Amino acid sequence: MVSLPEQSNHTSIKERVDHVVEQGRLEDVNQIRQGSVPAQQVSEGIEDDHWLVPIEDRRRHGAKRAGMKEGFTLGQYLMLVDCTCRMVRDGKVQLSREALAIFDRLEIEVENWLARMKKLLTRNRIVGSFMASTREALRTVAKKLGVRHLVNTA
Repeated sequence: MVSLPEQSNHTSIKERVDHVVEQGRLEDVNQIRQGSVPAQQVSEGIEDDHWLVPIEDRRRHGAKRAGMKEGFTLGQYLMLVDCTCRMVRDGKVQLSREALAIFDRLEIEVENWLARMKKLLTRNRIVGSFMASTREALRTVAKKLGVRHLVNTA
């Protein structure tokens, strides 16, 4: 066990943070975590030459590679991982406005996310690609993907 996710030798977070440090852009990531409009400008190119799929999809801003989610920066991803770790620990946790804004932007219900993460910690694996969504959102995605039967949408 490590105290910070980026300290683990076997996570994509470590790979991403190491890449940013090699570029000398760690301060940019700290600014990006704030989620401001200038942060979107600072995040330009931060993951362009990394082997992992970029977190932020910046194709509308001229990036050549598709990312995971438009408007969701690497710094915000790191904040989401950090607040998720805090949420699953024993004791009460109050999420910051910035963290709550990330959940809103990603259309994730905090309670569903927390339940899925706790389930992940108590089981060996979670099957599927869509976590912490409402049943309605899952049905919409399933329809788009041509999936007729949803399992475990509780």
